Amino acid sequence: MIEYAVRTAVSPDYKLLSNFQHSIETEHVWQMIYHPKVDQWSIDFRLVRLPRPIRVDYPYSAESILERVKDVSIIFVACVDGVPVGYITASTDKPGHQSWIKDLVVHERWRRRGCATKLVQVVNDWSSERGIHRLTMEMSSKNYPAFCLANKLNFEFCGYNDFYYANNDIALFFTRSIP
Repeated sequence: MIEYAVRTAVSPDYKLLSNFQHSIETEHVWQMIYHPKVDQWSIDFRLVRLPRPIRVDYPYSAESILERVKDVSIIFVACVDGVPVGYITASTDKPGHQSWIKDLVVHERWRRRGCATKLVQVVNDWSSERGIHRLTMEMSSKNYPAFCLANKLNFEFCGYNDFYYANNDIALFFTRSIP
C-alpha cells in the first residue's frame, strides 16, 4: 500500500498541479433521457457502454486552478516522497452544513492506486473537524471513473444540473453523511 502524505497546497504547487493530465479515458458515460408528459416529467440516467474509449476533457481549464483557488476553502495535495501526485479542492456552504468537492485530480501515473480515496477521506475528516455533516461531490456525466469512486465510497446520487459546465456537460452530484 502506498503511503500518501497529504498537506494543504502552497502557491508553488499550483504550476505543477496545473500541468497534470486532467483528462480521463473512459468506455462508459451516463446518458440523460428526458420524458416530458403533460402532468409529469421524468428523467432517467442510463449507463451506456461506448463502442470505443473516448477522452473526456476536464470541465475546467487546468490553467484556471490559479483563478479557482479564490473560490475554494481548501486545497489538499497528496505527495509521494515529497512530490505532489494528486489534489482535491473543497468548499463549504455559507451556513457551514455541507462541504463540496469540486476538483479531484490524480497524476496519470498514480491513478487507481488509492490516492483519490485518500484525498476524499482527508476532506471528510477536515469537514468533520468543522462540524460539517454532509459531503457532496460533483462530476461530469462522462466521468465514469469518478462515479465509480463515489459509489465505492458510499456516496449516493442526489441530483444533476444540465449545461452546468462551460462545455455544456451535465453535472452529477453525489452526497454522503459525515459521521
